[in-house]
Amino acid sequence: MPHILIVDDEKEILDPLKEMLLSEGYHVTPFLNPQRALEFLNKNTIDIAIFDIKMPEMNGYELLTQARVKNPNLPVIFLSSKSDEQDQIIGFTLGADDFVAKPFSKHLLLFRIKSVLKRHTIEIPSAHKPIIINDLEIDIDRHLVTWKSQIVNLTVTECMLLISLANRPGAVKKREQLMDAAYQDNIYVSDRTIDSHIRNIRRKFENIDKSCDIILTVHGLGYKLKA
Repeated sequence: MPHILIVDDEKEILDPLKEMLLSEGYHVTPFLNPQRALEFLNKNTIDIAIFDIKMPEMNGYELLTQARVKNPNLPVIFLSSKSDEQDQIIGFTLGADDFVAKPFSKHLLLFRIKSVLKRHTIEIPSAHKPIIINDLEIDIDRHLVTWKSQIVNLTVTECMLLISLANRPGAVKKREQLMDAAYQDNIYVSDRTIDSHIRNIRRKFENIDKSCDIILTVHGLGYKLKA
């Protein structure tokens, strides 16, 4: 079964959450201290992490940012009492895969965990050939993206969005279509979340090539990949 790491500074939340996941057969490593969790992440491989946001010394956003240094593709779900859309946008911009607000139901959290794990292990139908468009190359089976032979470290969600655009370069994809490509379990996310993912993808390409303008905005419609 998948190995889940959970970080929450409230013991009365951490312990029941650990027991609930153990009862479902998951291998669970819990931490009250985010710094110790980061040290563990830097030395071990896990399948998915659940981070509380509001924690002293190091909040969930900071923990995710530092964890991404050595674990760029780590699946992460944020768990927080915050439910404001702007908080979710921040989380998704940092590369989180999902966001569950407290108080939450056992069934909802388990569904979200299974959904994120599925997105990170799904095999996308392909002709077993990479997508090559000018300087862009996407190895679909390995979720590996390169630009001018340099690896672009995208999250799985970002990679799924890019693949959707790359399947029809030059064609406009509406936000709803991109949402369906990235979230295949009927999970609704706002248009602003898709916009955040697109900004993230652009930023990562621009970190390699400042002149890169691979994704174009078509105002009032959506986005397209530059052909």
